[in-house]
Amino acid sequence: MYFVDKRKIEAILTYMEELLAVEMLQSAGLTGKLAAERRAQLLIEGILDTGNSVIDGFIMRDPGSYDDIIDILADEKVIAEDTAPSFKEVIGLRKMLTAEYQHVDHQRLADTMEKHHGLLKQYVEWVRAYLVDETRTASAFARSSQDESI
Repeated sequence: MYFVDKRKIEAILTYMEELLAVEMLQSAGLTGKLAAERRAQLLIEGILDTGNSVIDGFIMRDPGSYDDIIDILADEKVIAEDTAPSFKEVIGLRKMLTAEYQHVDHQRLADTMEKHHGLLKQYVEWVRAYLVDETRTASAFARSSQDESI
């Protein structure tokens, strides 16, 4: 295990919880559409940033793509393996939000985010649990000052 910035990860997870707690209004107006886009993009970035931090910190294999981040998290049991396709559906919205932003399909965006709302909440809990479990495991194998005197 390298350095894991648990404070940074926790700050992102807390922010994700705040975003998930916001009730999105199905507003046809520009402000409502922009709010939905920004919320989705920030949740996606939160998944990718925390996922990358966990992967780097626990020396997992290097991801080659955003989908690979999800595959690694599933392989390493950070997230449930059967949820990987759902997470990929969510992060698949990123291209539309960042590169094709002038043609956002707001209905697809709303449907996808609503469909996976519970899963996104679960992601936060899974990452927290993984950090606790793996940090405890790593600490169990760490050398203490008593070990060094032997």
